Amino acid sequence: MKKKRNFFVQVLRFIVYAHLFFWTIIATLCLFYNFINPPITPLMIQRKLIRGYECQPRKYIPLEEIPKSIVRMTIIVEDANYYHHFGFDWDMIKKAWEKNKKSGKIRYGASTISNQVARTIFLTTNRNVLRKYLEAQVTVIMELLMTKDRMLELYLNYVEWGKGIYGIETASYYYYGTSCRNLSKTQAMKLVSILSNPIDYAPQTYYRSPSARARYNMLQRYF
Repeated sequence: MKKKRNFFVQVLRFIVYAHLFFWTIIATLCLFYNFINPPITPLMIQRKLIRGYECQPRKYIPLEEIPKSIVRMTIIVEDANYYHHFGFDWDMIKKAWEKNKKSGKIRYGASTISNQVARTIFLTTNRNVLRKYLEAQVTVIMELLMTKDRMLELYLNYVEWGKGIYGIETASYYYYGTSCRNLSKTQAMKLVSILSNPIDYAPQTYYRSPSARARYNMLQRYF
């Protein structure tokens, strides 16, 4: 009985230490990323090693240089309450849970921009319970140590926008041959709309995706 108890104590101690180590690494990186831009992300490595996507030449653009209309478009379609929650939108989670329950399978997510930054910068896109568990912890640490503007800037510069395409400025040059500062309203809306599935669709083919088409129609009502 004593041996059994000691075993569980050791396991519990290992779990606690593992969490502390993970939190320390993430917190340290968050503090660094407040001032420097990540040179590479786990997502980039994952896409290169597993799918063979060559990383397109990256172009970084500060948040203040991105047109405010594009920033607003992104927030509207990705996370309307971004500036009003602490990493998790419980209403969105509830709605997604109800829709998934109704459909009988997991078809709808409730990821906020904060959640997406967590997995884009620090984790991977693998869909499993462990990833979601770690993602929640990273989200809380980021919300504590980084500003909303900084997280949004990282999102717009590192989120996946196609095969080997990361960030709004890189995507803008790749698809339209110019900076996002020079995009027309229609071009910007198409570019933002494909964030729902950037691997299978491009701005020129957004209309083939039901989710991207719905987002485009939503943006037309706002802009």
